[in-house]
This record gives sequence, C-alpha cells and structure tokens, in this order.
Amino acid sequence: MAKKPIENGQPDEKLTNKAEAVRRALAQLGKKATPTEIQVYIKQHFDVDMTTKVISVYKSKLSKRRRHPGRKAHAESASAPVTLTEAISLRDLRALKELKDRHGLSRLRELLELVSH
Repeated sequence: MAKKPIENGQPDEKLTNKAEAVRRALAQLGKKATPTEIQVYIKQHFDVDMTTKVISVYKSKLSKRRRHPGRKAHAESASAPVTLTEAISLRDLRALKELKDRHGLSRLRELLELVSH
C-alpha cells in the first residue's frame, strides 16, 4: 500500500478493503478499542466511512480468527501416508461384510479382537 501524505486532507494510506482498515485500527488502538474509537481512527487515517455495527462484525470475525488460526491435523493424518499396497481394498471390505452377515457383529468383533493381539 502506498503511503500518502496527510496534507491536503488526503488519507494516510490507500486500503484494499474495510476489513483491512479494521485490522490496522485494532493493531494501532489495541484489541479493547470500542467500535466508535475504531470508526474515528478509520475516518481520520483512511477517509473511509463505516458504521459501528459493521466495525463490530469485522472485529468479531478478526478475533475469532486469532483464536482459531487453522485446523489442527488429526493424529491419523499426521502419520505416514498410506501406500497403494497398504490400502484396504473394496474386496477386503466385502469380505468383512460377508463375515459379519454370516457370523454376526459380536462374533466379528471377537475375531478382530483376537487377530489384533
């Protein structure tokens, strides 16, 4: 963003969107700044008119992003990727279903428990 002089009533900086204006105002004023304080700051520094309601919505969304910056990987996805030879095939799943149909779910669980140890 190109800085512009404050002289001649020009804004300090040119913005790409209003969310960025709120983000910068919060960075300057602190996260406890009220929507009214943010509104005045944005008008003075960026010459952008925003209602306090819009500012409040942006502030809320930005604070939620700070709390949850991204999804954390599950333990399974953190493990090594499954190769084609290790993948469970459709044939394997059909065989399990046939065993369940033939012997019942509780018996299949017993068998799996036996095999897993």
